[in-house]
Amino acid sequence: MSSAVKYFYRGKETDLVVFATSIEEVNEYRKEPSIGKLSQVAEIFKVFSNDQGSGAEGNLGEASKAQVQNEFGKKKIEEVIDIILREGTPNASVGQVKKSFN
Repeated sequence: MSSAVKYFYRGKETDLVVFATSIEEVNEYRKEPSIGKLSQVAEIFKVFSNDQGSGAEGNLGEASKAQVQNEFGKKKIEEVIDIILREGTPNASVGQVKKSFN
């Protein structure tokens, strides 16, 4: 069984990260993406950012609603994760995840 993989999305204002089950699963998902298949690929249905909002390294916390909306508008979290998995890049090194920045 593979360990979770970070997928990095370089945003205009904030860089974002999601966790996927494996690179192989994401590659399969990219061939035929659908919201229904997303639960098999996404490790957790949350979007993360680091303290600085730039890059994929450092302490990761859940991205704020404002950060996500600034990048994607008023899309559902499932749609945002779908975009990040399709357009993002895998980043194998995993930083420490904390519950929030505050």
